Amino acid sequence: MSRSDGDPGARGRAIERRIFGEKADAIDALMSELDPDVGRWAREFVFGDVWAHDALDFSERLLVAIVSLAALGKTEQLRNYLFGALTGGVPEAKVQQALAMICVYAGFPAAMNALVCWREVKASDARRRGRERERRGALEAETDAPAGA
Repeated sequence: MSRSDGDPGARGRAIERRIFGEKADAIDALMSELDPDVGRWAREFVFGDVWAHDALDFSERLLVAIVSLAALGKTEQLRNYLFGALTGGVPEAKVQQALAMICVYAGFPAAMNALVCWREVKASDARRRGRERERRGALEAETDAPAGA
């Protein structure tokens, strides 16, 4: 997707969905509820314009956002981008190393906070995937059960 692909709002919405996955609608609704302009600015400018440049690929952009948010101590927003990296195919080792490097440039407290957040996001995702496996297993068991059982 590039910046020449039509409407920045539509472009931004597609990028938000790629980053935040199932959480995109809730994040968008919260931003718009807090202030409609802020939600629109995020969608159109941040995601529809800045994120739509072609020089960095998606995983590189996620790492830039993750490291920036971590260095600034913005753990609430960091959590959403870490989830996006985890579900978007960024290798966990790359995220781990990027967060560890923060100690050199932003200090050990920033790196430790980010690494704790990363650990929490991975644990939460593992629990979510476990619940999904359990649901799939229950559905498969229902479809495999003999009729009238």
